[in-house]
Amino acid sequence: MPAAMLMASLQGSLRTLISAGFRGSELIRKLNHYLCRNTPDNRLVTLFYGELNLFTGTLRYVNAGHNPPFWLQTEGELELLEATGMALGIVEEPTISEQTIQLKPAEQLLLYTDGISEALNKRLEAFGEERLTESLLRHKKLSPRDLVRTLVKDVQSFAAPVKQSDDMTLMVVRRQPPPPGSS
Repeated sequence: MPAAMLMASLQGSLRTLISAGFRGSELIRKLNHYLCRNTPDNRLVTLFYGELNLFTGTLRYVNAGHNPPFWLQTEGELELLEATGMALGIVEEPTISEQTIQLKPAEQLLLYTDGISEALNKRLEAFGEERLTESLLRHKKLSPRDLVRTLVKDVQSFAAPVKQSDDMTLMVVRRQPPPPGSS
C-alpha cells in the first residue's frame, strides 16, 4: 500500500507541475524536490518522462534511473535510452539532463517496469534485458497491442510456475506516418 500511495501522490504532483507550465528536466527537478521533502528516506522513484511531438516525431525525454526503454529504429538498430539522471527522492539537487531523439515513421519505443526484466524462474534466473531484447526483435512486426501481449507471455512462460511478486507493465509506442495532406 505505501508504494501505491507514493505513486498516487507522484501523479498528482506531476499533473500540478505540468499544469503550471513546467516541462523536461526542470519539471523533473521540481518533482524531485517535492519527493525529497515529502517521502521517507527509504523510498525512491524511478521515472521515464517523455514528450512526443506526433507530427515531427521528436521525443524529448528524461530518464531518472528507470529501466532504459528500447528504441527500435527502422534500420533494425536497437538503442537503449539510458538514464539521464539518478532516481528521484534521494538527493535534493541531482544532475538531471534532457535528451532528444527523432522517431521516424514505423519506429517504436518499448517502455517497461523492472517486473519484466527481474521476473524470476524456479532456478532464480532473471528474465533480463537480453531475453527481452531477443523477444522484442523476434516479434517486432506485431501490432503494438499484440507485441505487448506476446512479450508478457514470453516473460510468463520463462518464469512459470513461479508466481511473480512485482507488477509487469509494458508500453509500446509506434510512430505512425502523418495523415496525407497534413504538414
